[in-house]
Amino acid sequence: MGFAAKLISGEAKPEDCPLLLEPTYNDNLETLKNLLLPFTEKGLTGLIISDENCMGCGICVVVCEENRMNEEVIYGKGGRHKDVQVLRIECGKVRLVDAKKCKRAFEPPEFCRACVDHCPTNAIELVS
Repeated sequence: MGFAAKLISGEAKPEDCPLLLEPTYNDNLETLKNLLLPFTEKGLTGLIISDENCMGCGICVVVCEENRMNEEVIYGKGGRHKDVQVLRIECGKVRLVDAKKCKRAFEPPEFCRACVDHCPTNAIELVS
């Protein structure tokens, strides 16, 4: 119950549970991620990322203005793992690493759709 509360509050991610990382529970992990979308990515930014459509090209990572604050990203190298980023390619798919760093989550929010507009496979969509 404590872990569930942390998931909903955003203090923990489903991946923080070692049992869910076992291959047997892959379907459960994906279901849980989808259930938590209103509390996480979608709730803060309005961005929905489709793993099925993402080919891991990294264009979204490079065009994200907040990611471009990092010199490594400007040159197309991608940030280092310890760097604070909005988007990152992990295991061949784009991940929203820190939704709070996205311009759309700022107070007041800033209109930005660079990642959506530049995605060649429409893996990132914007919903309100």
